[in-house]
Amino acid sequence: MFNKLRYFIRSKLLPDSLFLIDRAKKSNTLYLTFDDGPVKGITTDLLNVLDEFQVKATFFIMGKCAEAHPEIIKDIHHRGHTLANHTYNHPPFHKISLDKKITEIMSTNELLKQLTLQRCTLFRAPQGRWDLKLLGALFRMKMTAVHWSRDSMDFRKESPDIITKRLVDNPLKSGDIVLFHDDDPRCIESLRTLIPHWQSQGFNFKALENKK
Repeated sequence: MFNKLRYFIRSKLLPDSLFLIDRAKKSNTLYLTFDDGPVKGITTDLLNVLDEFQVKATFFIMGKCAEAHPEIIKDIHHRGHTLANHTYNHPPFHKISLDKKITEIMSTNELLKQLTLQRCTLFRAPQGRWDLKLLGALFRMKMTAVHWSRDSMDFRKESPDIITKRLVDNPLKSGDIVLFHDDDPRCIESLRTLIPHWQSQGFNFKALENKK
């Protein structure tokens, strides 16, 4: 049901600046996004792989992880990637009040501002659970809700080969926002194969951008 709702909202009601599922199709660009980090021993290894292939990405971080590892947040920022908001504690958004959702968002925004001296305007709800009240609150906060158009499903903790095959067998299209998680090394092993594969198809990679 949500698939129909989100595409209706995306195509009929809200511009990219408010609710983003994918980007312009003519750019020949992919947007890698990573949720649930930073995680010590994983996120830095991922950053090294992205550097190896000269790829920029977007990291939807949890505030509690950022507070535990501020040095990784600063490293992500200094390497030229985009930091975005994925709540402070990753609570089940379909079970908590709007006030609690806003507190989760604002706590992480304040922390990111302290660590990077930059405003964060990109937000992804835990498990992609959106509702109209939340979207209205984000609009008032001048933030963009960011979903995804392709899911690696690496949260299933399958082998890197299975994750890789899933994305190779179902080719990406220009403008796709691709969901991974930097809380497990499987994404790193998959991307060692997938990034050069996509580059060989003529794709380039960009990070999403926070509003100025």
